[in-house]
Amino acid sequence: MPSRIGDALHWFATYTPEKIAIISNLGSQTYEQLWSRVRRLANSLAKTGIKPGDRVALLMQNSSRYLELYQAAALMGVAVVPLNFRFVASEIEYVVNHSGASALVYDAPFAETVDSLRDRLLSIGERYIVSDGPGGDGTYSYEALVEAGAEVVPEVPADLEACYFQGYTSGTTGFPKGCVNPHRAFADCLRRMATIYGITANDREFIAAPLFHEAPALFSLLQLFCGGTVIVTSDTTPANVFGMIDRHKATWTFMVPTMWAAMMTSEELNAFDLGSLRIVISGGSPLLTHVKEALLKRFPRAGLNEFYGGTEVGLVTNLGPQDQSRKVRSVGRPVIGMFVELRDENGKNVPQGEVGEIHIGGATLIREYFNNPEATASARNGSFFTLGDMGRFDEEGYLYIVDRKKDMIISGGENIFPNDIEDVLHTHRAVNMVAVVGAPDPKWGEIVVAAVVLKQGHSATEAELIAHCKMALSNFKVPKKIDFRDQLPMSSFGKILRRDVRQPYWEKQEVQV
Repeated sequence: MPSRIGDALHWFATYTPEKIAIISNLGSQTYEQLWSRVRRLANSLAKTGIKPGDRVALLMQNSSRYLELYQAAALMGVAVVPLNFRFVASEIEYVVNHSGASALVYDAPFAETVDSLRDRLLSIGERYIVSDGPGGDGTYSYEALVEAGAEVVPEVPADLEACYFQGYTSGTTGFPKGCVNPHRAFADCLRRMATIYGITANDREFIAAPLFHEAPALFSLLQLFCGGTVIVTSDTTPANVFGMIDRHKATWTFMVPTMWAAMMTSEELNAFDLGSLRIVISGGSPLLTHVKEALLKRFPRAGLNEFYGGTEVGLVTNLGPQDQSRKVRSVGRPVIGMFVELRDENGKNVPQGEVGEIHIGGATLIREYFNNPEATASARNGSFFTLGDMGRFDEEGYLYIVDRKKDMIISGGENIFPNDIEDVLHTHRAVNMVAVVGAPDPKWGEIVVAAVVLKQGHSATEAELIAHCKMALSNFKVPKKIDFRDQLPMSSFGKILRRDVRQPYWEKQEVQV
């Protein structure tokens, strides 16, 4: 396979021009048509002043245009900065400004939010691009750019060492960190994933998981890198998902556990054939046992895979179909090219069976956290990198995630850090102390719960505090429950012991994540 993502698209457009590359609500595109649109888009973006090494922020729902932008960025040597479309204005402002993005591409439904930020997104300049609208008033039309562009390839090939994907992950400081993932590492990861899952040009991938997350982006680009067909949608209702899988004969799909839970409990589950699927993949957090059992029962001929990874490191481990029943709750063994060590607080490897902090080496994606050398140094230990997760190996070398050292909450496949929410709650006049934790939930995996101590002489209701959070946080970060406490557990140094706050919610759970 080629070293550059753009070279792969060029090859398939040359030698399989009539093959369908993308199916979406806009219709079907062949590889020849996709290659034409990507070159014209890249040419027009360059004429707006975007140059190799720049960053382009995307505030979009799933569409064929999202995949075109990923391909155009790869051709130009530009980095993509995906924005969670659930972000509120302040979150968009932070990520765009921190990344120094040179352009912002957005869907029309987000126009009001974008317009409210124009005076504060200085690096964007005049490069606002609406993906599905007519443009005008200081905004480019995406389709007008495609129409006006020349079908030429950039004279200088994309720098393989330059950043290609800069995804943002929440941090314990309350500020997201930008993961600088170079083009070469990203393309190498695609090649490894093709080997791990056996993806070929004969496959047809269905993707409904949001493309602003790295895993769905990797899987979608993987299928195009292999010359197959990507079936993309932003409609995650079970009827639409099942209908599109059947209608387009999808052979594999990736979803996060909450999406799988919604599918497996839907009334439409048995109204469709779904027999074309040969691989089903889950990742982002552990599958709940009853969801896994439902998947195995409904898709007995489709191999279930569960993986562990992250924006910083890509795919780290995988649990294949043959191990699903005998290795319950495991995330599998390290995949080819990846090394996993479990270390104690002194950096020494722990004995087999004991819990240690997971350190990941080998073909990791991240070069650094963008403009954050302290965070980079803290996470990197020699050639290994840590996400702060805690795990153990069994006697066969299968990894089990048992806890998260950095208190991250994973709710519905979204990574949430308590500090973001605690900072907001502390701005309420009645709040004295607060600790935010994740509590188990059968639908979302975890929900956000805030333990709150009120100031003496002040009062507040649960509804009032939740409403306060909604004004400053994305919906998925807003606490689902407020527990009022007289006091919170404290260390001898006066630090809230968040793990002790968390413990009562999880004491009867098999796994503490």
